[in-house]
Amino acid sequence: MNNNRKILCGAAALLVSAGFFGASFLIPELSDHINRLGNGNLLVYAAMLLIFCLVFLGGMLLTERWEPSTWMSRKNKKVNELVFAVLILSQMIFYAIGVSMETGQVGSVSEKYGWHTQPLPLMILLFLAELVVFFRVYANIQIREEKNDWMVWLIYAVLTILIFHCMDTPNIFGRAEAGDHFHAHAYYNSVYNVYQGLPYTDTMTSIYGHYGLLFKIPMKLVGGDFRMFVLMIAALGTLAHVCAFLVLELTVESRILRALGAVAAAFPVLGMRGGYYWQVWPHRMIFPMILLLYAAILMKKQWWNRWTGLAGYLICLLAILWNTETGVILAVAWMALFVSRCLAGGEWRIGRLTRTVPVHAVCVTASFFGAYGLVNLYNLSKHSPVNTLGEFLIPLLSDSYMVDILHLDLPMYPSAYMGVIALFLIGTAMGISTWFYAKQKNDGQVQLIFFLSISALGRITYYVNRPSYHNLDCISLSAVILLAYLGQRGMTFVKERKWKHWEEMDLAGVVNGTLGLACAAAVLAMSTGTVLQFSQNSKIKENYHNVGELEAFVQEIAEVVPENTHGFGLNVAEIYSLLHWNTQCFTMDFSDMAVIPESLQELRKQLTEADAPYVFTSRLSLPIWERNDPETYQWFSETYELDQTFPYYEEEFQFYRKK
Repeated sequence: MNNNRKILCGAAALLVSAGFFGASFLIPELSDHINRLGNGNLLVYAAMLLIFCLVFLGGMLLTERWEPSTWMSRKNKKVNELVFAVLILSQMIFYAIGVSMETGQVGSVSEKYGWHTQPLPLMILLFLAELVVFFRVYANIQIREEKNDWMVWLIYAVLTILIFHCMDTPNIFGRAEAGDHFHAHAYYNSVYNVYQGLPYTDTMTSIYGHYGLLFKIPMKLVGGDFRMFVLMIAALGTLAHVCAFLVLELTVESRILRALGAVAAAFPVLGMRGGYYWQVWPHRMIFPMILLLYAAILMKKQWWNRWTGLAGYLICLLAILWNTETGVILAVAWMALFVSRCLAGGEWRIGRLTRTVPVHAVCVTASFFGAYGLVNLYNLSKHSPVNTLGEFLIPLLSDSYMVDILHLDLPMYPSAYMGVIALFLIGTAMGISTWFYAKQKNDGQVQLIFFLSISALGRITYYVNRPSYHNLDCISLSAVILLAYLGQRGMTFVKERKWKHWEEMDLAGVVNGTLGLACAAAVLAMSTGTVLQFSQNSKIKENYHNVGELEAFVQEIAEVVPENTHGFGLNVAEIYSLLHWNTQCFTMDFSDMAVIPESLQELRKQLTEADAPYVFTSRLSLPIWERNDPETYQWFSETYELDQTFPYYEEEFQFYRKK
């Protein structure tokens, strides 16, 4: 196999697509024209992916007849040394600048990280010293990879316990930051509404999908208790990590990289994430990891057939029900995996391909409409009208939300998302390259990497649409798995001291070894970050575990506020669920009220029809009401007067009486 061919085609595709990406944002006239067409971030990103695939495919087709004996396969010591130096230095410069700039990104709290509390040049030198020691020790010791696997499993077990504890944070006010209250309420409100038997309507839905339906039965079993809901969230977040650990176990042979990869995978939860963001953890992580583990098991056992394929689409159906865009992306990626397997081995059987594509396209469509049908069956059971497709897809089709409210400009300086996108494009190119060569021993793993990469490139649109730093977490587990897989080449490069034999290596060997070194270094960096930041992050979250404090506050409310008093607003459902009360008021979550402000008219209607004598709400809710519907807010302020307040950290709950 002429490996140099795919390296050159991949490099050309990366350069051309990166050039287009940069030009589209840095040239004002071009950027303005694209923005007039729609969501500029997503349009440029989609076009970049298309350009990469077309250039890579075109390059592979054009060079198909080049003989292995051509200049592409020549081995030149000086050229190899130059390529190695350029790749290493360019990556060092890129990531040094990226780390130095990360504190300025929207949504970043990285100024608290250990590598920013000390002089950055010193921290870079210390990390380089760690790399040198790590690789030097690895090169000089004998490690029997097949022995002592229990140590890796012990690491998995310890991490599983720590992750569950770290995500079990019921005291949502513990850090005294408003962002935590907003994020927790935005996610829980939909679950509470469905638990109370409310249908999905045009004025009361969830912008994160219809996951409330999957929570309905478990919530019924625990009486709708918010404390138990947080335990479920922690369990789901832990399950996502366990799936990632098992994928590492099935795909990465190096025990050292499996262990480091597991620690690195826990970095966002154990090392970085200080507050609530269930919208990513576990919302956008659980089904991608379940489906990836399922694919890894099929790859390992060679259980590929029509029934296992249909089972994958059933998982996608549930994923669409859980979170619409993530589920659709997974279904398309699952289809891409089967199409790629059909083309792998260089035998392009047109007849088989023309059967495979339509069948899987039907399965993708069936997954989507299956989820859509389940939502409407639930609505019909509640004697509510069927949702339109537009209502089912909220807020994906809402320009006022997706573009006007959420939009942020993508950073154009060296940034982590650029490296992550390049990483997944490499994984995509690896899969496409199998279409041009005879079947190889590791084709199954390469197809799995292809699926992982396609899925991740789709899901990262969540960050591309709103490049807030923590949104990049949505593909962190996939990135760590791919880094560990590719890092094996770097570990081999070190173990065999390839730098001493440049004259024996072709271009592909140099590039694969160098990129493998970078991937192994990235895994080591993330695992180091987990260890360094765990103590600080645990201290930040310490008061989140203070259930007694929260329960005492809830009882203070119960002593004054009559049971089942009409309640609405930020965190009211959470408080009521702990008391096992019914709010009797059901709206769009107040955190995202700008998406459907008409929900406030429904709130007024509910209060008017019940002639509610008392109302319980939160101080932060009323400005949201006033901002989104001044007319109905004026009615509220003229109808009710404040009776008593209940302060708790930075939040304040308010009890109103009718005038």
